[in-house]
Amino acid sequence: MFAVNRNIGVVVPCSNPTVEPEVHALLPSGFFPYIARLPHYPDLDLKARLAKYVLDLPDSIDRLKGLNLSGVLVACTGSSYGLGKNEDKIWMDAASEQLGNPVVSAAGSVSRVLELLKAEEIILISPYPDWLTAELTLFWSNAGYKISKLIKIEKSGIIYDLTQVDVARTLKVAIEAVGEVNSNKVLLVAGTGVPSLQPIEEIVSSIGIPVVTSQLAGIWHLLSSMNSQQEIRNSGSVALRELDQHIQQRTIL
Repeated sequence: MFAVNRNIGVVVPCSNPTVEPEVHALLPSGFFPYIARLPHYPDLDLKARLAKYVLDLPDSIDRLKGLNLSGVLVACTGSSYGLGKNEDKIWMDAASEQLGNPVVSAAGSVSRVLELLKAEEIILISPYPDWLTAELTLFWSNAGYKISKLIKIEKSGIIYDLTQVDVARTLKVAIEAVGEVNSNKVLLVAGTGVPSLQPIEEIVSSIGIPVVTSQLAGIWHLLSSMNSQQEIRNSGSVALRELDQHIQQRTIL
């Protein structure tokens, strides 16, 4: 007898090489991701592309219809920073109404996870150019979080050229910056294009505070929104299972 998959959709910038392999690694068995890539705009700079993606999302959702999707993850955090937390929610509410099932953004997912973790203080890793790092820090500061340390990955600004070695090196710096471990601290790696999952998998059990990335939060939030949070324990990802445990512990407190 053949197993029946639950289908999800993932919307991703056209040149992003990281989201698909990480989503496959994170999803528990029984879930299958279908991908819709946002358009290629060679004549637009990054800022203009990110703004255009906001307007492109309805077409991306339409391209995923007919696949019996239980939900969709919009894996592009950069488009959310210019909107701010409230406008990002409005953007996702409209997409959810269009699909008829939950649609969650990467940034909105991080926001939900930070809320459930009862986070107050963020050690923030940015892969972005200076102007987008400024939007990133403003987004989380306006959401009420103290950014205790901002660490930029070397080669910041060319996110899709980053390697796991670059990320591992930066994670080491971030861990050294954690200082006193307390229940209100979170280590946040920004950006869906950062190849962070494998380096995090190798060290997550020894960090002492929750580690959050766009993909980790996105898959956690999407499964939760689909009433499938219990399936997270079946994920092959140690990092996702640990994040879920941190959330459960904070929810009980």
